[in-house]
Amino acid sequence: MTLFSPRQLISRLTVFIVCLALGHPVFALPSDKEQPITIQSDQAERDEIKGTTTYSGRVIMEQGSMEITADKVVIYSERNKVSKVVATGKPATYKQKPAADEAEVKATAQTLEYQVNNATLFLLGKALLKQEGTSLSGDKIEYDVKKSVVRAGGTNTDGDDGRVRMVIPAKSLKN
Repeated sequence: MTLFSPRQLISRLTVFIVCLALGHPVFALPSDKEQPITIQSDQAERDEIKGTTTYSGRVIMEQGSMEITADKVVIYSERNKVSKVVATGKPATYKQKPAADEAEVKATAQTLEYQVNNATLFLLGKALLKQEGTSLSGDKIEYDVKKSVVRAGGTNTDGDDGRVRMVIPAKSLKN
């Protein structure tokens, strides 16, 4: 296991992360993919054998209007390409402005997982997705980027009724 300073890790991983960001923007301003990616954390560790880079302690990952905050972010790579990014926290948060004329998309969950190969974002554990007063919550929210399909599911944990909840503001229902 090799330990690098955060600065060294950023330079080594910029190519990987840029490929991720350019390949499959989830909700993004067109200019976001042209912005540099910055990652701040208390610690960073690269494991060449496992193909993982772990950022821990008050992690902030930014690119343009996109910001992810988490207690820990793990970037998995296979054959020098990012395969998965997992952010965990209490909660982990994601926010990004999809277009100049659209409201910011915000997401929170205990785990945010983006699988590069199938371009799917998972919000796991107390998942919440919000934009302009509309919200979707459940134990799990899955967003298939290629198909633009959102799925949500609930469970009977934490004393809730285990159901998915969607709130649509009245102003959105008017013609």
